[in-house]
Amino acid sequence: MRVASALVMLPIAIFIILQGGIAYNVFVTLLTVLILYEWNGICEDKAFNAVFVFQVMTVLLFVYSMAQEEYFDGYMYLVPVVLLIAASIYLKMKLNFALLGVAYALLPSLSLVWLGQNASGLVVLWMMIIVWSMDIGAYFSGKTIGGPKMSPKISPNKTWAGLIGGALTAVLLGLIAAYYFNFQMQVLFLVPIAAGLAIWSQIGDLAESALKRHFKVKDSGAIIPGHGGIMDRVDGVVFAAPAMVLILYLYGAGF
Repeated sequence: MRVASALVMLPIAIFIILQGGIAYNVFVTLLTVLILYEWNGICEDKAFNAVFVFQVMTVLLFVYSMAQEEYFDGYMYLVPVVLLIAASIYLKMKLNFALLGVAYALLPSLSLVWLGQNASGLVVLWMMIIVWSMDIGAYFSGKTIGGPKMSPKISPNKTWAGLIGGALTAVLLGLIAAYYFNFQMQVLFLVPIAAGLAIWSQIGDLAESALKRHFKVKDSGAIIPGHGGIMDRVDGVVFAAPAMVLILYLYGAGF
């Protein structure tokens, strides 16, 4: 089931990334809403509530502004934030996690929209290949080699061997992809960028694991057969996308 789901999702995701435009922005918007829905499912007893509604309003207002390049008066952005805070206090929900959920969904969403506007689909796909290959390499390296655990209290199955194996896999596949995508950046720069991006994506995985462990939740959801929730699949991308924006800002001419 896990493999079958991946075989269905991967071609769709790749097509949308390369297509760009409206389809890409709609895809990012859908992911954003689902992340917030699952975040509330983890942090609160029920996912759909007033806090979730105002979280979505806040994030989508920013995403819409960037996607359309139409920026509103500053007070417009404060309205849903104030309503979110008021709803959290009124419903006696965890205000700190409500605001953290906004940041968790907003930063990668804005980053993905920015990448869609300022980079080619191949650059976004390259980032995704780094994240995917890190996950796959870490899984097989960890299973095959085993050894000391990275953080047994947060994620008991992750090992240092898995981290190293995943990073090496990400670098190798990243270099192959960069060659076929005709990137101009030298290998001397591509290797540390790919390795750093891969390891940073794993920190995103650990961050989501820490959240779930704090609330004693196994999976963020069950929307993807064999995989769990959306957050379980994009936790690496949540951290990788903002990092990719920074990389493009510093070394964009090489891609």
